[in-house]
Amino acid sequence: MKQIVLWIGANAGGVSKTTLAVHIGYEMAKRGFDVALLDLDTNVSMSQFCGLDKDPPLEQTIAAVFSEDFDGNWPLLMPEWGKPKGKIQICLGGPVMIQVGSDLAVRNRREYVLADRFEDFPLPHQLVILDCPATLGNLNDVALAVATHMLILVELSPKSLTGANVLLSWYRGACKKLRLNPQPQILGFVPTKYDSGEAAQRDLLGQLPEMLSPLKIKCYPHVRYSCEFSNASGKGIPLHLHRSTHKAIKDLHPICQELSAILQEDKGDNKRTK
Repeated sequence: MKQIVLWIGANAGGVSKTTLAVHIGYEMAKRGFDVALLDLDTNVSMSQFCGLDKDPPLEQTIAAVFSEDFDGNWPLLMPEWGKPKGKIQICLGGPVMIQVGSDLAVRNRREYVLADRFEDFPLPHQLVILDCPATLGNLNDVALAVATHMLILVELSPKSLTGANVLLSWYRGACKKLRLNPQPQILGFVPTKYDSGEAAQRDLLGQLPEMLSPLKIKCYPHVRYSCEFSNASGKGIPLHLHRSTHKAIKDLHPICQELSAILQEDKGDNKRTK
């Protein structure tokens, strides 16, 4: 089975990582793909955005997957989002991941714990999305070691762009340290929370593709700022279900079209897409 394991991250908080993870996941499920969202972050955003328990017992979180005695029973939950063509399931993180990240420091093969779980107890989903912490620590090393593809989110501000450059340096160093072969493919940068009324953002949006071109990194069209993302998340549902005709939904289509194309490629083998 062809499978994408998509790392979604940034070197800063508040850039809509969880928002995009949830909405890309739902859009891909609408297109008929089975999707798993794995929450490696330490906050409760995923729980809130999916209308799930904000304080689940440890055994119902991804912390159980990191346990030494994990038996392959992935604690996947299904939000009450109707019946898209594909299946979407969530493996919650939250504050329990603080201890998991700390414990990883003394684990054997710590960077490969999640990769080993994927090898020993494969998930059946065509798309697995990793919602990663904003800090580049142990949990992001773990995510990088299992990822096949990456999306890097960035706000259109000098501070955020500087942070993204640091993230790229971390990526190159971590891939070398972990001897990843092949390395996770960077699908591209995604400018988020774009406000066309801000002249500074318009300028940076125009400059970003030129900045990325020498690095051979794609720049996706922006995802606009809209309070309706927050309103939908507050109800624990995607924007598709909150306001099905909202223009921001279409901002996600270029990303989902590329993911769909990768998954639909016929390469005549059963290996995971790298």
